[in-house]
Amino acid sequence: MFKQHFFTLSNGNKIPAPSTIGTGSIYYKKNEKDYNPHLTEYLIKCFKDLKGIVHIDSAACYNTYPEVADALKENFEKGYKTRDEIWYTDKFDSKGGKDSDPITHVNETLKKLNLEYFDLYLIHHPSVSEKIDKDIVGVWKDFITLFEQGKVKNIGVSNFSAKDIDNLVEKAGFKPVVNQIEWNPFLFNQSPEIYSYCQKNDIVIEAYGPLSPLVSQLNGSDTSKEGKDFKNYLDELASKYKVSNSVILLAYTIDMNVLPVTTSTKFYRIEDAHNFINDHPELKLTKEEINKITALGLNHPTARRYRGWTDHYNEFESESQKLKI
Repeated sequence: MFKQHFFTLSNGNKIPAPSTIGTGSIYYKKNEKDYNPHLTEYLIKCFKDLKGIVHIDSAACYNTYPEVADALKENFEKGYKTRDEIWYTDKFDSKGGKDSDPITHVNETLKKLNLEYFDLYLIHHPSVSEKIDKDIVGVWKDFITLFEQGKVKNIGVSNFSAKDIDNLVEKAGFKPVVNQIEWNPFLFNQSPEIYSYCQKNDIVIEAYGPLSPLVSQLNGSDTSKEGKDFKNYLDELASKYKVSNSVILLAYTIDMNVLPVTTSTKFYRIEDAHNFINDHPELKLTKEEINKITALGLNHPTARRYRGWTDHYNEFESESQKLKI
């Protein structure tokens, strides 16, 4: 029997993990009118072949709504997944100003996708474009309105620092349930002490780039001794537990109470990530193994893959690989 793993949000709602299919990054398009049939086919295969709830992660700035809409349409027509078996996350493009305000964005996007609600809605960035006639607190208040209307079931943020989140809570009186940030053992803190802050304040960290340490090894961009030591240890654990080293890293991420957001053009990798807890019930890293992965990761210099998106945090580079729990 298939048993799915969930994280419990501070409002009591449950979010599936790690069954996340990102539609950004490798699928990003500059123009929404450009159509990528491979993404549509990929999403349909996920709906058809993956067990349990499938988590789709999208955003206004990815420009992939046409593909997501077509995949959802075929899914519902053919009955692969019910609406309750799909968790849909979207993000408001605060930094780029693609839409005038969150309420307009949600209403228009729901029509495009033929959905009644988003499961999770995030402010994509703490900066607000001059094209938007609101400050970040005004944007957050629109989020609260959408939540109260039932058009979004959960609201959160992305790429926010502790100071950014405190500002929202202080001025709007409503705490985000999620902070989606770049996170992995080579980047524990995208901004100062954000990992421990979210843990202490019951805000789920959704990690984009959770497998970046392995990606860097595969593409040859990380030739450091620290990188090799890290990968060698994951390989050792993968051999012990008879799984891939990416599964070990995903298991570690969840053991650190972080929800991984993964994407790939290869379906078997997404399937591997989606099913690993259920396929390998014997896989439970020991405390010593978790601590060693953490230590090896912290020993590695800061490695940001999305530096341009979070350049305002570069001044805190020396703080990113310090961990306080």
